[in-house]
Amino acid sequence: MKHLAFDFFENDKFKGVKSPNYNYTFNKETGFFARWGKAINDDPLFSPFGCEILDIEVGVGECLGNCDFCYKCNGSNLPTTNMTLNTFKKTLQKIPKVLTQIAFGITDIYTNPDFFEIMKHSRKQGIIPNYTCHGLDIDRNAIELTAKYCGAVAVSLLDKDLTFKAIDEFTSAGMNQVNIHFMLSKETYDDALKLAEELKEDDRTKKLNAVVFLQYKSKGEQPDLYSPVKEAEKYSKLINSYNQHKINIGFDSCSAPVYLQGARLNELNKHNRTKSEKEINNKLKSLATFVEPCESGLFSLYCNVDGLFYPCSFVEEEKGWEEGLKLKEDFLKDIWYHPRMTEWRDVLLKTTEHCECQFQFNCRTCPIYDLVDCKTQF
Repeated sequence: MKHLAFDFFENDKFKGVKSPNYNYTFNKETGFFARWGKAINDDPLFSPFGCEILDIEVGVGECLGNCDFCYKCNGSNLPTTNMTLNTFKKTLQKIPKVLTQIAFGITDIYTNPDFFEIMKHSRKQGIIPNYTCHGLDIDRNAIELTAKYCGAVAVSLLDKDLTFKAIDEFTSAGMNQVNIHFMLSKETYDDALKLAEELKEDDRTKKLNAVVFLQYKSKGEQPDLYSPVKEAEKYSKLINSYNQHKINIGFDSCSAPVYLQGARLNELNKHNRTKSEKEINNKLKSLATFVEPCESGLFSLYCNVDGLFYPCSFVEEEKGWEEGLKLKEDFLKDIWYHPRMTEWRDVLLKTTEHCECQFQFNCRTCPIYDLVDCKTQF
């Protein structure tokens, strides 16, 4: 296919893209990213030149975590499959240079013997690596190499003491973007509220960047063990609790709709009748600009350990995606504009076209998982 033209620039600190309808600037040191279209207030629907962010799975199978909510079904006594450094290099060289960051999916920190060399190569190519770990096997070597190569790291909350210890060691090594990943469900909701108090009482987490809440999706060996938090009231309470404790929060794109609903409730309750509806809406409009709804197949992609591509990791093996897309030589032809990816993109962009909510253009809902009750909230 004919490749689209754009201007690309990169130096030690920044990289960016300039074209008539799609532009971005990315600070490789701080992680600041801004995207715009024809004008600064114009948001492009998707990147025409390829993915900005790539999730790459570099190991599956045996894992000390043994999380009962693991959608990848990793655990102990399982055969391990790793992506080799050579496979990673071959894949990366075919990805368009608009790529800014890679989020690596791992099991145990040393399961893949090439893991840190993979991150080193990523950084050498001007692409910032990040990863999430369970924190159960972090040692001094892993701390030092993570601080050297990564822009950010997250520790999943499994063993609280080991998680807090890992946070302390990462931040003490000079890392500023260290987060906790918390799987949010109705069953873990009370623990999420309690965590805010525990973080304030523990000096090991004083340099924590944020707690990032990941909306539960019913996928894995026990898909009915948990259920997603759909209620705006619950999310509103969660936001308020962390605000009161002065702890930053983040959330995955799957959570964007319910987060926006919770934020709206907060503004309505906070101001009641002291501010006009217009003033409240303007505040919410400003807030929504910082929210990235589902971006799978629009700005991000997932590549599994076998080198097959999907819109996101939760789509793998779902209906229509029993087989992933194989990258041969031309990324745009083989992956980004493949008919299946184009169809996914069209479906995703239409998920809120009939909504009447003020967040219609800042919100997309998952085409596969039922994660929000938008139409019943307002």
